[in-house]
Amino acid sequence: MTQTTIKQLLDKYWNCETSPEEEQLLTDFFAGDSVPEEWKKYQALFGWKKTQTLVKATPEFKAEIGQPVVIQFYSVIKVAASILLILTIGIGFHTHYKQVQWMDTVFSETYSEPKDSLLDTKNAVEKVSSVLNLTQEQKSDAEKTDSLTNDPVE
Repeated sequence: MTQTTIKQLLDKYWNCETSPEEEQLLTDFFAGDSVPEEWKKYQALFGWKKTQTLVKATPEFKAEIGQPVVIQFYSVIKVAASILLILTIGIGFHTHYKQVQWMDTVFSETYSEPKDSLLDTKNAVEKVSSVLNLTQEQKSDAEKTDSLTNDPVE
């Protein structure tokens, strides 16, 4: 192989444009003894590439790599999702149970005498009415104050 061809292949190699066959030609060239002095610095690179292609994995390593790790990961996700689902359902039932208990205590209070019920209702209406009247008075006082501050000064 001529030096011009090798130089063109090297240029293509550095631009990442070589095919695997062209890279093999470069590797074979730099493995030989007839490498010019200016390209001796590339001999280690292509020598390393050649030795890396010869490295083979041991059978133990191949057996270890052959195990599907993804399936184990999915198993963990399935277990976590199941636990989360059970917790969510349990919390939902517990909350519903507490709410039913609270509703039973709120609405289980009944009156044996209608007069007692009427009296409690009147008291509740009076409280609401007094609060509404108080807020209405405060609102009218605030409007009076605003109208005094907005009068033009003569």
